Amino acid sequence: MRANRVFPQQEFDIRVDRVRALMAQRGLDACLIASPENIYYLTGLDHQGYFASQLLIVPIEGSLILITRAMERAIVRDMVPDIRHVGYSDGSPPLPPPTDRSTDIVMASQDPMGQPSGLRPWETSAGMVTRDPRGEAAKASAAAQSTVEALLEAGLGTGRLGLEENSTFLTFKVAREIEASLSDARWEDCSGLVEDCRLIQTPAERQFTRKAAEVSDAMMLSAIAAAGVGVDQNDIMASIYQSMFHRGGTYPGFIPLVRSTRTIEHEHGTWQQDRLRHGDLLFLEMAGCVRRYHAPMGRLVFIGRAPKSADRMLKVCDEAIDAAAETIQPGAKARDVYASWHRVLEHYGLDRYRRHHCGYAVGIGFPPSWSGSGVPIGLRDTSKMELRNGMVFHLMSWLLRTGKGDSFLSDTVIVTEKGCERLTRTSRALVVR
Repeated sequence: MRANRVFPQQEFDIRVDRVRALMAQRGLDACLIASPENIYYLTGLDHQGYFASQLLIVPIEGSLILITRAMERAIVRDMVPDIRHVGYSDGSPPLPPPTDRSTDIVMASQDPMGQPSGLRPWETSAGMVTRDPRGEAAKASAAAQSTVEALLEAGLGTGRLGLEENSTFLTFKVAREIEASLSDARWEDCSGLVEDCRLIQTPAERQFTRKAAEVSDAMMLSAIAAAGVGVDQNDIMASIYQSMFHRGGTYPGFIPLVRSTRTIEHEHGTWQQDRLRHGDLLFLEMAGCVRRYHAPMGRLVFIGRAPKSADRMLKVCDEAIDAAAETIQPGAKARDVYASWHRVLEHYGLDRYRRHHCGYAVGIGFPPSWSGSGVPIGLRDTSKMELRNGMVFHLMSWLLRTGKGDSFLSDTVIVTEKGCERLTRTSRALVVR
């Protein structure tokens, strides 16, 4: 059985080959991958169990090995049946078998092969640091121990091994225990290795990104339509989620951002139970998500009335984002895109207004981010990153707290052989609700 298999196996084989080619360039014998986005990219595993320690061992040759909590075995079996799976436990004994199968609800049914189905009494697994009844921290990590045993069994106890040290989902405790247990190995940071491969989306991936952009537009239009004087932000968020699911999207890596004048400075804050007032500024930023691929976009909405500066600042914002988009093409540097964006600001007397980037790469994302683990790969003024066909960016023109007025526009764009294609298409016109 293959539940929700997103891509054919040949697609995953190509991705693994790309990663191994980079590993060979760096002389790595194996990499330990912790980021759920990278594990999904290489295997197709899509679940929420990554809050506990999970690692994917990618050897330079041979089978991949997936380390997860033992209780994840059913979803691993269904989503990535061809992988070698090692499940770890904290040692708690399993639940007792049913005394009467006919009255045991979760064990009463059978699958087509005649085996008991439903919820099974798998052994429990804490997955993270546990404490005994006295409150003392456990001395050993089952996740680290199982990883070390799997590496030794695969003949990877020595050599050069890479570890995703920058991953949000690799705890210091687990990393330290693995490295200490394999002291003969030479460890190095392999953060960014898989991300470099993920930057260029394949044609199959781009189909999901395009569908995600359609979902984003539906979400944004619903949010704008719901806004108005006296409207509670809860109702705006409800309309966003209704459109998200009705249009075929799934839960995104980042909760849609809905903020009003009173919370506009909360950079990564979102909606509160608060009614919009006449004269408010409504900030909207969100991303549709299809098969974990995202297409973020953002707009500003003026409630009741727009200030005199609104038209002028929207013009600056619009021209700046268009200038950045015109620079996007294969071979261009990220810093060139930022420079084009900022030249428009300079033309309108905003030369001192700077941001850390005017966009960043997007694609696969799991909570808590739609740009992947860690700091996103941005279109920064110092970046020498070369743009290539198939890269996808959340392109932003952000003018807030300039002293001359506010405006904000953002869209998902893709680098094509002909240049830049805008995927999210909601109107950029001034909106007053």
